Amino acid sequence: MVALAGVALLVTDFVAATTLRHYLAQQLDEDVRRLPIAWGQGRGNPWGTTPGQQPGRPAATPAPQPSPSSSASPSTQTPTSAEVGCETPETAAGRGVPPVGDDAAGLLYSADGRLVRCATNGIALADLPVLTLAQLEANAGPAVGREPGKPFPVENTKPPFTAENSSGQKFRVVVNRTFDGEFRVGAISFDRVDATANLMLLIGLGVGALVLLVLGFAAYSVVRIGLRPLTNMEHAAAQIAGGDLTARVPDPDPHTEPGRLGLALNTMLSRIEAAVTARAASEQRLRQFLADASHELRTPLTSIRGFAELYRRGGAPPGPELDETMSRIEQEAARMGLLVEDLLLLAALDEERPLQRSRVDLLAVAADTVRDAHVRTPGRNVELAGFEPVSVLGDEHRLRQVVTNLVANALQHTSPDSRVTLRVSHRGGEPADEVFELPVARDSGPVVAAVGAELDPDLPVAVIEVEDTGPGVPPEHAARIFERLYRADPHRARSHGGAGLGLAIVSAIVKAHGGRIELATSPGVGSTFRVLLPLAT
Repeated sequence: MVALAGVALLVTDFVAATTLRHYLAQQLDEDVRRLPIAWGQGRGNPWGTTPGQQPGRPAATPAPQPSPSSSASPSTQTPTSAEVGCETPETAAGRGVPPVGDDAAGLLYSADGRLVRCATNGIALADLPVLTLAQLEANAGPAVGREPGKPFPVENTKPPFTAENSSGQKFRVVVNRTFDGEFRVGAISFDRVDATANLMLLIGLGVGALVLLVLGFAAYSVVRIGLRPLTNMEHAAAQIAGGDLTARVPDPDPHTEPGRLGLALNTMLSRIEAAVTARAASEQRLRQFLADASHELRTPLTSIRGFAELYRRGGAPPGPELDETMSRIEQEAARMGLLVEDLLLLAALDEERPLQRSRVDLLAVAADTVRDAHVRTPGRNVELAGFEPVSVLGDEHRLRQVVTNLVANALQHTSPDSRVTLRVSHRGGEPADEVFELPVARDSGPVVAAVGAELDPDLPVAVIEVEDTGPGVPPEHAARIFERLYRADPHRARSHGGAGLGLAIVSAIVKAHGGRIELATSPGVGSTFRVLLPLAT
C-alpha cells in the first residue's frame, strides 16, 4: 500500500511539475511577445535612435569594424558592449522602460543580421542568445506600422521560438521586423521556468516523502492494531502447545473478523480443555476403579484362600469347625460373585445395550421392596407413603434393583431408630403437584448432587423418593456419592458399608431409562434420593 502511494505521489509530482512548466512557458511567451513593444515605447527610443538623431527619423546603423584577427562573418561574431552600446537597467528605467525582469533583453539587429544595439535588465552581452540572419528572417512577422520610419510595429503574429546562447542557456525569443528592414528582438531566459518547475518538483518530492513517512507509520500502526488479535491467538496457541490448557485469546472483539475468530478459538479451546480435563478425570477414575475393584475382589479371595489353607493344615477337623469354615468360604465366594455381577452390570450399562421394556407399576415395586426390607431387617421403621398407581415403560428387574438399592443404602447408613420412607408419586398433570409437593420432601434440604439430564417440567414424570431421618450426607462426600466404588471411608474398612457400587448402579440404570436421580440432604436433617422417570402414556 505504501509503495502504491509512493508511485502515485511520484506521478502526481511529475504531472504537477509538467503542468506548471507548461503554464509558465505560456506566460513566458506572453511576456516575450510584449517585450519589443514595451521597450520600444520608452522615452528616447533605444531601438532605432542614435545619439544626436531626431526622434521619428530612421537611424543609420553603422556596422562595427571587425577585429584584425577575426575573419568570422558579421552574423556570427560576438560584438563588445562598446560596439553595440548596451543600455544599463538604470538608464532604461530612467527613460521609462517598463521592467520585465532581470532575465529579459531587447535586441536590435540590422537588416544584414548584425547586432547593433541592446537593452537588458541584467543579462551580460556574452550571455545573450546567438541569432543568425536565417533565424531572424524565418521567425520575423510582416512589417506593420503607421508610416515608414515609425519604430512602433505591432505584436508579431508568429509564435516565439527557443534559442540558446554560447553556454547552452535557453531563451524564448520573438522577432519583429520594421519598415527600415531591421529586426527588433525580445528575449527572456527560460531559466525562470526551469527553476520554478524544478523547485515545484523538489517541494513535491519532499512533501511526498513526508507523506509517505507519515503514511508508512500510520499503516504500520493500523496493521499492528489489526494484527493484534492474530498475535494474541499466536501467543495463546503457543501456550496451549506448551501444555497450558487455560490459555485464551484476551478480549476478542465480536464486531471484527479477527475478533470472531478469537471467540471461535476460545470456544474451541474451552471444549478442548473440558475434553482433556474429562479424559484425565476419567483416567483417574478408571485407575481408582481398578484399584478399588482389585481390593474388593482380593478381600474375599484372601478369606477363601485362608480358610482353605486352614483346612489343608488340619486346623478345621470334621465337625462344627469344618462346617463353619465351609460356610465362611461360601459366604465370601457369594460376596465375590455379587461384586463381579455388579461390575458386569455396570459394564453392560456402559455399552448402552437395549433394555427389555414393559409397563411397570412402580407402586407394586415399592410395596414389594418395603415388605422385603421388613423381612431382612426386622424392627426397622420402613414406611410406604402414597398409594396412587404410577406406571412407567422400563425394565422391571432393573427398576426393582434401583428401589432395593436405595432402601438398602438408607438402612445401612442410618441408625436403627431412624425412619425410612418410600414414596411413589407423579407430577405434570392431575393430581401431580399435589402429591409431589409433600412437606416431607422439602425438609431434606437442597439438591446437592444429580445424575442425568433435566426433564421437561411440562411433561408427566413418575417420582420415586427414598427419604430417611438420618444424619445426612456430609458435603465433601455428597458430590461424589454416585461415583463407582466410592466410599466415605478412604481405608475401605469392611466393618461397615458395602463396596461402593450400589448408588453407581442406581444412577446408571436411571440414566439408561432416560431419567434423573437427585440427592437432597442437609446435615442433621436427613437425605432424600429422588428418582424421576418419564411417565408411561
